[in-house]
Amino acid sequence: MLPFTASSFYASRMDSRPIDVFAEAIWHNAATPRCKHFLWLTHHDRLPSTALLHRRSIIDSSACAYCGSYEDQHHILLQCPRTRRLWRLIGWDCAPHLTSFRDLWLMPQLPDSNARIRSAIVTSLLWNIWKCRNNLQFNGVLTPPQMVLRAASEDLKMWRHRLPHSVCPDSLMRIADSFVI
Repeated sequence: MLPFTASSFYASRMDSRPIDVFAEAIWHNAATPRCKHFLWLTHHDRLPSTALLHRRSIIDSSACAYCGSYEDQHHILLQCPRTRRLWRLIGWDCAPHLTSFRDLWLMPQLPDSNARIRSAIVTSLLWNIWKCRNNLQFNGVLTPPQMVLRAASEDLKMWRHRLPHSVCPDSLMRIADSFVI
């Protein structure tokens, strides 16, 4: 029997934890750490929506600041009329009908070439939808969908330098340019 060490304990614990297949889409991504953390919170249904904050008795209402509907993260990222308009603008009409935000990674409009590129595109859209929602929630400023897409495009242009040299950023740039309407 081997002697007990901290490293052997750590190794045994790491081997027994469940594998999260979506973690690679989050952490192996060209996005900034802040955006990756946002995606991780979303993946674990911990995005501080009004519904979550209301359930924790932090705020009095669970209503969306834009449409008044129950605002969970599914509503923010896929269902809100404001978000639906954004998805329609880029030709992702089926996005509001998805049952999970994770299904966005399977959208047929995304290039098949590289998982990191696909993940960066979806992350930039979700991150900017979230920032738009927060701008309305906290500042009372309604951001037009075209401006959300422009911000997502700018993020992608910045993030392309974070991709490994083996990944060709041309498809990323084509998508980023298509967001600017």
